[in-house]
Amino acid sequence: FIGYSTLRQEITIKSGVNILDGTLADDILKLDEVIITGNTSTTTRKQLGNGITVVKADNLKNSGTTNTLGALQGKVMGAQITQNSGDPAGGISVRLRGASSINGSSDPLYIVDGIIVDNSSQNVINRNADAQTTSFSAGQNRLVDLNSADIERIEVLNGASAAALYGARAANGVIQIFTKRGKSEKLKVEFSTGLMMSQLRKQIPMATVGQRYGIKGNDRLETTQDRLTILTTVGLPDATITNLGGKFIKAGYSPRTLITDKYNVTRYNYWDDIFQNATGTENNLSFSGGNDKTTYYASMGYLDNDGIMKNTNFKKYNLRLNLDQQLASWAKLSFGLGANLSKSKDMPNGNNFFNPISGIFIIDNVWNLNERDANGNLKPVEQVRLNPLSIIETFDITQQTYRTMGNAKLSLYPVKGLTIDLVGGGDIYSLQGNEYHPRVPYPGVSADFFPDGYVSLATDNVMLFNNDLNVTYNKELITGLTSTTMAGYQIQYNRRQYAAQDGRDLAPFGKTIAAANNLFNRPAQSISERLISGAFIQQTFGYKEQVFLTLAGRLDKSSVFAEANQNNFYPKISGSWVLSDYLSNKDIISSVKLRAAYGQAGNLTGIGAYDRFDNYNLSSIGGLAAITPSTAFANPSVRPEKMVETEFGGDLAFLKNRIGLSFNIYNQKITDLLLTKPVPPSVGGTSIVTNVSSDSTYMSNKGLEIMLNANIVKIKDFKWDVGFLYNTNTNNVFGIDGGFFYLRPGGPQAVVTGSPFGSFYGTYYARNNTGDFLKTTQGLFQPERGVQTTVTKGTADRGTDGQPKTAGVGSTELRKVIGNPNPKWTGSFNTNLSYKSVSLYVLFDAVQGVNVYNWNRITSNNVGWGPLAEQEIAGTVPRGTVASVAGGINGGRIQEEHIEDGSFVKVRELALTYDLGKVKGFCENVNISLIGRNLYSFDKYQGFDPEANSAGQSDRVRGDDFGAVPIPRTFMLRLGVKF
Repeated sequence: FIGYSTLRQEITIKSGVNILDGTLADDILKLDEVIITGNTSTTTRKQLGNGITVVKADNLKNSGTTNTLGALQGKVMGAQITQNSGDPAGGISVRLRGASSINGSSDPLYIVDGIIVDNSSQNVINRNADAQTTSFSAGQNRLVDLNSADIERIEVLNGASAAALYGARAANGVIQIFTKRGKSEKLKVEFSTGLMMSQLRKQIPMATVGQRYGIKGNDRLETTQDRLTILTTVGLPDATITNLGGKFIKAGYSPRTLITDKYNVTRYNYWDDIFQNATGTENNLSFSGGNDKTTYYASMGYLDNDGIMKNTNFKKYNLRLNLDQQLASWAKLSFGLGANLSKSKDMPNGNNFFNPISGIFIIDNVWNLNERDANGNLKPVEQVRLNPLSIIETFDITQQTYRTMGNAKLSLYPVKGLTIDLVGGGDIYSLQGNEYHPRVPYPGVSADFFPDGYVSLATDNVMLFNNDLNVTYNKELITGLTSTTMAGYQIQYNRRQYAAQDGRDLAPFGKTIAAANNLFNRPAQSISERLISGAFIQQTFGYKEQVFLTLAGRLDKSSVFAEANQNNFYPKISGSWVLSDYLSNKDIISSVKLRAAYGQAGNLTGIGAYDRFDNYNLSSIGGLAAITPSTAFANPSVRPEKMVETEFGGDLAFLKNRIGLSFNIYNQKITDLLLTKPVPPSVGGTSIVTNVSSDSTYMSNKGLEIMLNANIVKIKDFKWDVGFLYNTNTNNVFGIDGGFFYLRPGGPQAVVTGSPFGSFYGTYYARNNTGDFLKTTQGLFQPERGVQTTVTKGTADRGTDGQPKTAGVGSTELRKVIGNPNPKWTGSFNTNLSYKSVSLYVLFDAVQGVNVYNWNRITSNNVGWGPLAEQEIAGTVPRGTVASVAGGINGGRIQEEHIEDGSFVKVRELALTYDLGKVKGFCENVNISLIGRNLYSFDKYQGFDPEANSAGQSDRVRGDDFGAVPIPRTFMLRLGVKF
């Protein structure tokens, strides 16, 4: 029986009536739980030598989110799951045991009902952003299309040892999703409907709203030597402001007004203008049932959810049909089909100057955004910049996805102990994005904002197919000794076709590409195909249900690598030992299982489908078609990265199975790292993707995972359960040529040898011997300068005045690792109390020892309403303090100032449920739930939310906060009925 340990009793049959009495014991460790490995083969948890987490449907429905991956937060051992955006379809990042690649992806492999599915984050909107930021924009990832109400359970397998059966694509772990299926029972109808309300959880304090004496907030404060320059956006002729009272305007700035006296200024709170209390609804209807021959499950779902940013929305329509047909005593056919339509209305996001949120951070809050001209049009701000409210009101940015996921499995049982499974299916979808900016109805707006209109269209068509043939043979060799042999072959085919075009200077009333008088870029189109095949064999021996040994190996082949490197072998060995029968006092220690595993896996995501070839670009030169070689050199010898992992763990139960403890200790080493290395331009190119195979160059992940569950109280009408999760991961990269390189232009994230992947690397404050800030004679901050002796250390160089040198030898601004976007540990605590028909569930989710690079605070301080600028305006710090941090004094920006503690503990989920039970003459069961999500965050972060990431799902850029949509506080009232 589910949730209980297997009970075996030996009896002697006598004549007459034979009575067997037995009492099932709770199985808090779930060692007898059946799980799926290798796509189709089943095993029990006790046989596995590696850790696995299973999340059931009941743990998903009370999560308060309609995103399947978001519902896993705080529930999976070894997982860091981050919601990157507060959009109603905001993307989710999942890392199992840390980052595992520099050039490639660290995402796990996703499988739905035995079929590999796509979870990429292709951004088909915001194409007007520059190339540096478009690749790092917040957006959706495609598992948002799934209907979580259709999910029966999710199995999460961590690490290379667990993923060996799935081949090179599973180096980052595997997430298996199983949808609901029918049972042999009469028709069961289930209906649920929910009403959602989302709101901004926290506002960032702006400069004082209302009247205030002080310099206008968007004044630029500059100090050179002992002379103060105050630059504002109010233009006057150059002659008027050339020199006044010994104070001057810095060369290179456009004409400004010099202000020497304080005056009244009206300030506004813009958050009330762009955010709203949003509502939504989720509705699901399902039918299931069947008989001994045929079972079925059919469902439909509808979601309509507004975002907290005005004029944003996400709609989703889902259909699913699962059928199981017993063809004969030796044959069974299973079929599944899911259809989905997802539609979203979006705003410019991420690092994009059209983004309304980042737009507010780069203007002062002295403008009345709601002010309109005589024609009813919202007025611009700062004379040349679009009003953020104009973007919300007039921009039309949409995405829509048509998706089909299907699977079919034929299972044959020709002889006792032999199972043959043939599995086939695919994931096909078309994603289309449209963006329209209207013509600006007022003159003077900068050309960067396309005052004559802008339009774009992009499509991303994806197909994934895989076919598997698996054979399993079970045999008891001798009494007590069992053998399970598995062998299989898999073929995977992936195809992606992307096309895009954008244009500007639109004809009146035009909203399509045909209305554009000027194409903004050349039409973009790319087609990629990958073929992956693999064969595996696995042998498991079990002795008396106590000792298990598993040996496995897989041979993978991938078309993205040169023929000589396409075939790669990945071995695995694991073992487990159940010691329960040797325990003398099971009332204290009820069960013990020890396990260990070793495995290898690869990573196929570090290069594109055709990167091993010489590629050419199509262009136009002098009006003629031209073909030009790529600046990236081909590398026919490139091969997959290789992960080797060892793992040791255990599962223990105490006090008559009232307390369960599971732990894992792991060590990963990733070699043959794929890196994009620069080459001298004189050889005809700029870069080449190559493996770095030196023994000293590798990435490592080491960590500890602990899960504790306890049944505190279990009596007739009252139950109280608690659970704890604690995960650590220490990631480091070693042996990087030159010591470091940046992961994106203009950003602080870098690969630094001996440091975690994606560390913040930048300039820092000059300090004296006691560690206090070393300020100028005017009391201003300055960056440390000197000689960079190593990548992470430098020798400060001082002048005769004791200050950092600003010229000559020793004037280099020193850099070091100033922060880490990877947490030291993550954890959670959950408690579930139930009394008769009422239950209360609470989940606290924690991320600790992590840093965030707060770009928002940089820009708000620069325009005059950030915390440091407020102090300068109030006169509590010297004039020029903001500029000294931003780069106006003695050199560049002091990046250390913008590193913040991003640690938090969130009230992630809270659910109060009342089960009315059966309503005679109406239904079998009625329940009502009030659910809250992200209700409160205990943190010291000065932004909206330390969890959000403006670079979206990018593995290379984490801990970035510039214009990210805040994660909302959400409430849901849900009614569920079973007929």
